[in-house]
Amino acid sequence: LVPITWDDGFPLIGLPGNLRRAPNTWLKPDTGYVQEPKPAFIHSDNFDGGKMITDWQWNHVPDDTKWSLTENPGKLRLHSLPADNFYAARNSLCQRPPAPESIMTVELDTSGMVVGDTAGLALLNVPYAWIGAVKSEDGITVQMLDNTGSGGGGRGGRGGFGRRGGGTPPTPAVPTISSEIPSAKIWLRVHCNFDTDDGIFSWSADGKEFTKLGETYRMRYNYQGTFQGVRPSLFHYNTTGEAGGYVDFDNYVVDEPRARGIEREIPTGKTVVFTSGADGSYLAAEGDKLVNVASDTTPDNAKFEVIDLGLGRVSLKAANGKVISVDSPQSVVLKDLGGAKAGDSESFQWVNLMRGDTMLMVLTNHQYLATKPNSPGAVTADAIGPAPARKSGAEFKWKEVD
Repeated sequence: LVPITWDDGFPLIGLPGNLRRAPNTWLKPDTGYVQEPKPAFIHSDNFDGGKMITDWQWNHVPDDTKWSLTENPGKLRLHSLPADNFYAARNSLCQRPPAPESIMTVELDTSGMVVGDTAGLALLNVPYAWIGAVKSEDGITVQMLDNTGSGGGGRGGRGGFGRRGGGTPPTPAVPTISSEIPSAKIWLRVHCNFDTDDGIFSWSADGKEFTKLGETYRMRYNYQGTFQGVRPSLFHYNTTGEAGGYVDFDNYVVDEPRARGIEREIPTGKTVVFTSGADGSYLAAEGDKLVNVASDTTPDNAKFEVIDLGLGRVSLKAANGKVISVDSPQSVVLKDLGGAKAGDSESFQWVNLMRGDTMLMVLTNHQYLATKPNSPGAVTADAIGPAPARKSGAEFKWKEVD
C-alpha cells in the first residue's frame, strides 16, 4: 500500500510536498476491516494435504502419469523419465527461494530406484548444481554435481546443453561422491546465501547431522539463457533412455534465518547517536541549530533521546532538553517545548531502509532530514528520498549510547 494524493482530480503517488515518490514507511489506512495477517508465500510442504502448495512450479510441462500424491499418501512420488541430465529432466518441481538467506531441506526415500536413476535436490539455472542419490549396478551413492564450466547452457533441455556452431565438445561435469554408503532414506539440504551468492550442499543419514558435499556453488542470475536466478528443485530422471523407478519426497522445509533482514526496532526510550552514511559525520545540537559535525569520537551534543509518539513516529530530544524542530526546509532548529506535546514540526516518521539505515521524514513537508556530504554545517529538511548507494547525506546509521 502506498499513499495517494489527489491533484486536480488526478491521483499522484506520494504525499503533499513530496509527490511522485512513495515513502518507504507510512500509515496503514483504517478501513474498519480487521484481517488476520498471513504470509504472502508458503514455501514448506509436507505433502499431507492431498494437493501441493501453490508456490510450486513445474520446470517443463509435466507428465501427470509420472507423479502422485496418492500412491503413497503424505509423500510426493516422482517416477523417473528418461533424460541425459538434470537440465533435461521433465518432472522437476521448483520454487523461488526466499532471500536474503534460505535453507531448503527434504527427505528422500530411494527404495524404489532402479539402475540409471538419479534423484535429489537441485538449484535449477544455467549452470545448475544438485545433490542426490544415484543408482548404478553397484548400488546407491550420494553425489553432488556442479555443472559450472561444463558447457554453459542453451535453453530447451536437449540433453547436455548442446553446442551452438560446433566446436570442441564441453567437458562433462564430474560429480563429488560421498564415501559413506547411504541407507534407503536420506536427507538433502542446500543453504543459499544471496548476499554472497554461495550455495552449499549437504546431506544427512539421520536428519540431524549434515555433511557438506562438493565445493561451494556460485549462484548467479542468468540474463541470457533462463532469465532467472536459481530455483530449488526436486527431480528424478533415468539416464538409460527408458523410464525407471520411483522415489518419495517428504517434509520439504524452507528455513529463513534472516527473514527480517537487518531491520531493527525503533529505539524508543533510548539515547542514540546518528551518523551520516555518506561521510560518518554526527548529527549534533549546536546552540539552537541542528548541524552535522565531523569527529573521531562521539560528541556529547550528538546524543538524542528517542521519544515515542506512536504510529512509528518519534521526537528527538538533545542533551540540553530541547527537541529537534523544523522551521522550514532550510532551517532545522532546537526548540524548548516547555512541557508541551510535540507538534508536526517536531515529529518525524522513522523510516527503516533495507540495509539497516534510517531516514527521518518531517511531517510538515514529507521530506527528510539531510546533511551535505563532506561539508559539516547546518542540517536541512529537504531530501526527497534515499539514494541507491545510501550516501546522499539523508541516510543515517544509528547506535545506542549511555
